[in-house]
Amino acid sequence: MSGPSEAPAVEASALTHPGRKRTTNQDAVGQKLTDRGGVFVVADGMGGHRTGELASKLAVKNILEVTEEDTPSPTLLLEAFEEANDAIYMAGQRPESRGMGTTATALALDLPYALIAHVGDSRAYLLRDGVLTQLTQDHSWVAERLRQGLLTPTEARNHRWRNVITNALGSFPEARVDLIGLKVQPGDRFLICSDGLSGVLEDAVLQEVLESMPPDAAAERLVKLANEWGGPDNISVVAVVVHRIPEDRAPPPWALPLEGGEPVVLAMGQEDESVHTQVIEPGRPRSFWHRWRDLIFLIVYVALLLFVLLFNNR
Repeated sequence: MSGPSEAPAVEASALTHPGRKRTTNQDAVGQKLTDRGGVFVVADGMGGHRTGELASKLAVKNILEVTEEDTPSPTLLLEAFEEANDAIYMAGQRPESRGMGTTATALALDLPYALIAHVGDSRAYLLRDGVLTQLTQDHSWVAERLRQGLLTPTEARNHRWRNVITNALGSFPEARVDLIGLKVQPGDRFLICSDGLSGVLEDAVLQEVLESMPPDAAAERLVKLANEWGGPDNISVVAVVVHRIPEDRAPPPWALPLEGGEPVVLAMGQEDESVHTQVIEPGRPRSFWHRWRDLIFLIVYVALLLFVLLFNNR
């Protein structure tokens, strides 16, 4: 616990803006600071202005609520994404909400450790010792072609399908989540943002702003720059700086290989840890409803179809 005159361990700022070309904002941001860090979320909704806005807000709400229950851990963070996915998927079963979904990228700091859960093409960056590193990999059609060597970075940035997402919360009954972990150092700066920022500004600009300004000013400056460069999409930013590491840290109740300086992809239940974009399923036992939901829907649908056919043949 910090003394009354001691600076907080973490300073952060969250900001979202509709941009210059959109009349509504389908992005959502959220943060909850704690003595040992906090949880920070960016979500970019899709499926129409009403459903996209609802999806992103549901993601942020559920992730923050679940992670507030206990100390952040890999299981808890995945549980939070699972709850968010369930809420969005169920809301999307209404005919007027078909196609709703959202990206979601969450940073959970329990100093000196950081966990990042990620779905979609919003991003998390780390600025350390003058080097800006993109921690997450985009779940998009263009990004996959880029990783396969089928597109150049310039072609990917300008491709007409660059906004086609291949993974989103709420699109399927089960969440597919990338989970990344690393040990944090004093002076580390994190940036979480939607593609309304990363798709407009170069990495060099992101780095210059992050390392020269405190989080409040950095978030405002990045949004302003994205709008000056056209603001074609909603813009969301969470800027976080770690000032110090609390000294009374007990070993975490979960064992992870995070003592090195490099980020680690945590492959829960998977054998090949060399692949960066691994699919990680939530670890807690599934309820009866979660295990059999789709089968129940199918049985009800078939029963209704047979009823209609038999009724029409009378």
